[in-house]
Amino acid sequence: MPHSRRLWIALLIVVLIALAMWWIPNWQNDDQPSDAPTNASGDRSTAVAAVEAQRGDLEITVGALGTVRSLSSIDVYPRVEGELLTVNFEEGEHVEKGQLLATIDPRDYQAQLAAAQGQLVQDQAQLESAREDLERYETLAQSQSISRQELEQQRQLVRQYEGAVASDRADIDSAQIQLDYTDITAPNAGIIGIRNVDPGNLVSSGDDDPIATLTQLDPISVVFSLPSQYVPTLREQLASGDAPSVSATTVGDERLEGQLTSIDSQIDTATGTVRLRARFDNPADRLYPSAFVDVRLTVNTLHDRVIVPAPAVQTGQDGLFVYVVGDDDTVTRHDVDVSASEDHRSALASGVSAGDRVVVDGVDSLRDGAKVRVVSNTLPGEASASSTADDADTQTSRDAS
Repeated sequence: MPHSRRLWIALLIVVLIALAMWWIPNWQNDDQPSDAPTNASGDRSTAVAAVEAQRGDLEITVGALGTVRSLSSIDVYPRVEGELLTVNFEEGEHVEKGQLLATIDPRDYQAQLAAAQGQLVQDQAQLESAREDLERYETLAQSQSISRQELEQQRQLVRQYEGAVASDRADIDSAQIQLDYTDITAPNAGIIGIRNVDPGNLVSSGDDDPIATLTQLDPISVVFSLPSQYVPTLREQLASGDAPSVSATTVGDERLEGQLTSIDSQIDTATGTVRLRARFDNPADRLYPSAFVDVRLTVNTLHDRVIVPAPAVQTGQDGLFVYVVGDDDTVTRHDVDVSASEDHRSALASGVSAGDRVVVDGVDSLRDGAKVRVVSNTLPGEASASSTADDADTQTSRDAS
């Protein structure tokens, strides 16, 4: 056999071997689809996690950064001048409305009140005497023993003393008010701040600094800003009496619930936003004035909608869709219309019914009509109730043994 012929035969054998090595694996792949690999037990199905679609309400919220503001912050100033005798509060304590906070030396104002009262007694005596004289003058005038001019003069004198008595009573009221101002009381309930004066200081109504600042903490408010596009919807809700709910999250991740109470009267043209105020009950003083909090306002609520986890909704060339697991453990692609998404949940307007099982994990390897095995009924990263109970039972058994 010539040498060239043997070379061609060897080359042909190598080509045949290469074709066989390429053809056999591809022939096996034709019998077994790549998107449904065979597992250890020979089951050609894809493991997925699926949950049931629920019917319910979905709240649509928007977030903002808010500032805690007191509903009442009052600088306590003296109303009269005098020496500050006592300070009857501890800095930072809670005081009640009408509680005595400080006392100014009242002696000067007591003397003014006594003088006004003495003047009233004097003018009342003169008025009484003038009235008695007027009665005698009227009797004499009937017998024409005095002139009509003398009678009119006596009547004018009575009116003069009546005016003096009325003025004296006003002076007494004024002196009493000034005396009352020597006792400085809390105009509202709240937390009293650090005092700026001490007993022995001379104080007056013209002082630059207040005695202290009284701040109301319960209830309290949070002021925040939102884009002006929400104004019509929020005003309509407030006008109907259905105040939107607002949540505030503190630095310590504590969440408090409140309600929107007011919208500012104008829009900030520089930012296109409007300021809003929400009111919160604050019995434990969790919200403190001037603190920053994360705010979420419920701008709308979608009622009676089919709710699915957001990971179940996929985006395709033709739009949004989900995979629904049938009773025969095959998946069907359903085109859906998403009304809104919030907090990792999506409200669907069409495409899925409540109770349908939608795939939330393992979607990438699926196709319409594929066979699946539902290995979990929770979202990825969440432990199912059954597995948690099984783990607890296992741990109990181990402890018992």
